[in-house]
Amino acid sequence: MADASQSYAARDTAGLKLWHWLSAHPALLPVVLSVVMAVVFALTVPNFADLRNIMNIFGQLGFLGFLCIGMTYVMVAGGIDLSSYTVVSAAAVVGATAMVATDSTLLGIVLMLGIGLAFGVINGVAVAYLRMIPFIVTLSTMVLAEGFAIWFTQAQSVYGLPYAFIDVFSARILPMTWGISARPVGIPVAGIAVLVVALAMGFLLSRTIYGRRVYLTGANEETARISGIKVRRVEFSTYVIAGAMAGITAMILTADLGTATTAMVRDVRLMDIIAAAVIGGASLKGGKGSILGTMFGLLFLTMLSNAFNLLGVSPFIAMVIKGSVLVAVIGLDVLRAK
Repeated sequence: MADASQSYAARDTAGLKLWHWLSAHPALLPVVLSVVMAVVFALTVPNFADLRNIMNIFGQLGFLGFLCIGMTYVMVAGGIDLSSYTVVSAAAVVGATAMVATDSTLLGIVLMLGIGLAFGVINGVAVAYLRMIPFIVTLSTMVLAEGFAIWFTQAQSVYGLPYAFIDVFSARILPMTWGISARPVGIPVAGIAVLVVALAMGFLLSRTIYGRRVYLTGANEETARISGIKVRRVEFSTYVIAGAMAGITAMILTADLGTATTAMVRDVRLMDIIAAAVIGGASLKGGKGSILGTMFGLLFLTMLSNAFNLLGVSPFIAMVIKGSVLVAVIGLDVLRAK
């Protein structure tokens, strides 16, 4: 009995140490989860470790990664952005229509980025300067962006994009072979781009004065204001960043699909964007989070979805499982705050 009691005590002690370690380093939780999941799926899911599938996962990071980066900035500052994925479709249809009409790739890129920034400015002004509730504001602009995209195109798809635009943003480089891939598979430029941007934005958030101001604003707005931080300007800037990330996503997704349509974001779930940030250590109360953690949180969710597809799991069951994961992570966030 004594040995058994000592064994249970040792397990409890080890569990508490692991809990405290993860609580002190929340960004490492998605890293651990991603590594464990990658090993398990590689050993148990057919074709998961095939090079073509790995590159598909890497490419998926390029589609959602930019939106997750923007969401992280907004959440760290204490806000939320529900509109980002519908802003993608609004920016895409405007930019694509301009490219088809003028055959100007540059004009399309500028308009996509401009529409994203415009919605970011609208959200930022409403939240930071008009002191409106972020949830209500971004829910409204989510509907606004979707309605605008449908009205602008009359619910029609935009085809005939310049090949120069498609070739640049959907390109793959360094073709290689591995596993069952019969043909060479290249690395998606979108995946490389999101990694470069993630490194830059991660440095900005974690290693600069601006980043410290974002954290302090989200942790305690009144303390930040007393410290001399222009809180409203910081909050405004995070929504502008989120808008810019939506514009970049519009470019990549439009090029990959070869068309722009209001339905192009139907597979982009807002839950995945928020969940990636929360799994990565961001708090719904603000003041916490990192780009590194968010990217590994996104990798975790992307591998989970990919494995479900390879196994033929019903998408409805997959939604239930991913929703359960999100609830568990939010619960962990609440416990960490206590």
